[in-house]
Amino acid sequence: MEALGNLALDTGRKYVNLGDNLRSLETKLQRLCNRKIDFQSKVKVAERSGTKKRKREVDNWFEEVAKIENEFVALKTSIQEGGFLENAFSSGKRVEKMDDDVEQLMVQSDSDHLGELCLEASESRGEPRETTELFGEMFRKGLETIPAWLGTNEISRIGIYGMGGVGKTTLAEHIHNHLLENTQFNVYWISVSQDFTIKRLQGDVAKRLGLDLSDVDDAKVRARRLHDAFEKMKEMVVLMLDDVWEEFRLNSLGIDARNCRLILTTRSEEVCNRMQCHSKFELKTLDTEEASGLFERTLGSKTVLDGDLKDIAKSVAKRCDGLPLGIVTVAGSMRGVSNICEWRNALEDLKACSVGHDEMERDVFPILEWSFNRLNECQRNCFLYCCLYPEDWKIKRKELIDLIIWAELVSKRESWSKAFDEGQTILKKLIRVCLLEEAKDFMGDDCVKMHDLVRDMALRITHGNSKPKSSRDDVPRFLVKSLGWSNSKVTLEPNKWTQDLHAVSFHSDMFQHIKIKVPPAWSPNCPKLSTLLLSDVFIKEIPDSFFQHMCGLKVLNLSRCGGITDLPNSVSNLVDLTALILGGCWGVRSVPPLGKLKQMRDLDLSSTQILDLPQELESLVNLERLNLKDCIHLRSVPPLGKLKQLRELDLSGTEIEDLPEGWESLVNLERFNLDKCLTVSRKIIPKGTFSQFHCLQLLFLPSYGGVQVNDPEVLNQLESFEGCLSFTDFYKIIRWPKHYNNVYINDILTEDLSFVNEVRGFREKQLHFHQCKLGRGSNYLPDDMKCLIIEDCEGMGIRCLSDVFKNFINLSHLTELEIKELVEIEFLWQLSSASPRDQLEVSSFSPLHGLEELHLSRLPNLVGLFLRRIRTIIFAPSWHLFFP
Repeated sequence: MEALGNLALDTGRKYVNLGDNLRSLETKLQRLCNRKIDFQSKVKVAERSGTKKRKREVDNWFEEVAKIENEFVALKTSIQEGGFLENAFSSGKRVEKMDDDVEQLMVQSDSDHLGELCLEASESRGEPRETTELFGEMFRKGLETIPAWLGTNEISRIGIYGMGGVGKTTLAEHIHNHLLENTQFNVYWISVSQDFTIKRLQGDVAKRLGLDLSDVDDAKVRARRLHDAFEKMKEMVVLMLDDVWEEFRLNSLGIDARNCRLILTTRSEEVCNRMQCHSKFELKTLDTEEASGLFERTLGSKTVLDGDLKDIAKSVAKRCDGLPLGIVTVAGSMRGVSNICEWRNALEDLKACSVGHDEMERDVFPILEWSFNRLNECQRNCFLYCCLYPEDWKIKRKELIDLIIWAELVSKRESWSKAFDEGQTILKKLIRVCLLEEAKDFMGDDCVKMHDLVRDMALRITHGNSKPKSSRDDVPRFLVKSLGWSNSKVTLEPNKWTQDLHAVSFHSDMFQHIKIKVPPAWSPNCPKLSTLLLSDVFIKEIPDSFFQHMCGLKVLNLSRCGGITDLPNSVSNLVDLTALILGGCWGVRSVPPLGKLKQMRDLDLSSTQILDLPQELESLVNLERLNLKDCIHLRSVPPLGKLKQLRELDLSGTEIEDLPEGWESLVNLERFNLDKCLTVSRKIIPKGTFSQFHCLQLLFLPSYGGVQVNDPEVLNQLESFEGCLSFTDFYKIIRWPKHYNNVYINDILTEDLSFVNEVRGFREKQLHFHQCKLGRGSNYLPDDMKCLIIEDCEGMGIRCLSDVFKNFINLSHLTELEIKELVEIEFLWQLSSASPRDQLEVSSFSPLHGLEELHLSRLPNLVGLFLRRIRTIIFAPSWHLFFP
């Protein structure tokens, strides 16, 4: 009887807990679905570019999420209809299993697993490359000769060689574009670089061909697939390999296919010979007259050279020995200088430069070093920090400026925005003097990059590539290592971690996650170390002794490091630390107390598994940025009222149930993100709350969630907004934010969010009116709105939407319109108010001409609509549709 009683008691507990477990599962599933929607949006944007396609594993992930969504609906229905015993036993186990499945899918969605959502898609025939103007006879000759060689059957491999900085890449880029414009060849560009591996190179070629090799590890099998892909192509293929440093077997890339041609650039003629190039083109330096012409053109018309000044300028140009990179760099540094004394001094400094020890470096590096020497100390240090990133890396400007601010390379300013402006000014200076190049990544973000020769010079100066005889005493000492496929496991070498180190960077491709082993009980004696970057690697454990002698550390970046579950307690004593970046360290569960770190300005714990925030967080009185995005186990945040310097607070995707105590006093906030906080309690932010938030630029509230802002004035100052508004406040908005996503408008906070499941995704520039009482007025919709949803609204006496929204017929950016359950509406706009319903005529204008999708349902009084170029229409058979 006792056993039977225990069984009954246990069964009862399971039944009681079932409801809580089901609600918890539903919350987790909603977060997973939101992430799916975000990913689908990103994939859609990337694929629109024509150069990206979704990875197979991403598609599989989408399918798994969709499958579990359907299974949950069936499970919920089963529980609601099931009996006591069935629910207590069978359903309880199904909920537990589905909860585990959802957790696993959430883990897979982290960057450690899926990584980039898209691969480079097949470029069809290839994509034109940005080029700089060619200058000189050698370039003209190369542009004529090399394409002509490709027209013969005897020449299938061509090598372009010459010293660093002579313009090999520039010439190859012009040839690349020439072939695209004037032939039917498919032309694909691959940057090889010094630390290449065959496996990485195979992957790069596969991306250009739209081929997925992620499921194949064997190099020979990968090579065969590349060969077969080339063979299937109808047109001739020209593969252009830029910056080849050493020979490799061409059949490993499938280049032995019958229809494949090769053009490579290299600094060594010997590489051309070993790669069995049928023809070689040596690109030589410019002659004296050409060099002088390029120098003057780079100086620009505003720099006037007269008399003795012109002679000195020619001498400066002569020191560049006809090397285009050197000429452009030096001329860029002298642009705008007209004082003859400055020119004389520049010439003497150029003669004195001596970085480099082999033949090529003796010719090239002194020229680049001369331009470097003309920078002030702050500009030099910022420039050198760029070499902490891998070769050919497109460095996001904002990320780089954040780094140099946290490393305190720029002078202290009274605000971050002013420090950021100084960082932008420094980068523009480095671009003007041709030490950095402007670039954009595939998302269109502003970036900078270093020419590989310029980066080599920076590494030599900082001793960053472990060649001490090339280093200087007046610049910081770096340790830089890029980890590739050949470094599947790396043990940190104590002898490399010297007392004079200022910065250390170990960086791997985010798809590889190289394993780094830290020797047990090791404590590097690096008192000057200011910056430690260990990103996208796998570290199983960091011993507590590791940070004991890094008393000067300012920036600790372990972003996207796998393996780490806990930070060592010695982190608590890094009193000079300004930035602790742990974003994407999915395994991290706890962080030691941070109360001593009074200089901390940036704390990034996003996408970690922390349950509680570090102790003494309120002591970080200088904290400017707190990133807790996607900390899915975080249920509460301690009081933040003392963090008066906080500029950015990101709580999106957390499990918090209420807003942090004291958040209303964070009047310096510029960005406040509560997106996807699905568990936060219902709250209306009253009028006047944001009256002191003069710096606020971004405000994201839970989409369709329980937080509503009743302070329309704040929207007039925002750059970005997402969240809920009352319909009454909608009428008071004078200036819409530049960026608004998923704005939900309703006079009453909605507890039943089942209608959200019917929405086909959260769109950019979308307004959703729900259960509003529409009336005639002079209110205007945002002119740049892309998606409009009007659902279950009342409009007594309203025959058409233009009676409610005055600019409804002029929304030229609107691509999707959804209207449902709007009983009174007869048509979308009034063409002629005097026309009877059976005699409507089409006017000369065509409103809403950009509309792509129209969704109409449950509109019993609808008479007609007048649109053009609509690609998708969902309608009921009883509607009467009128088109121009």
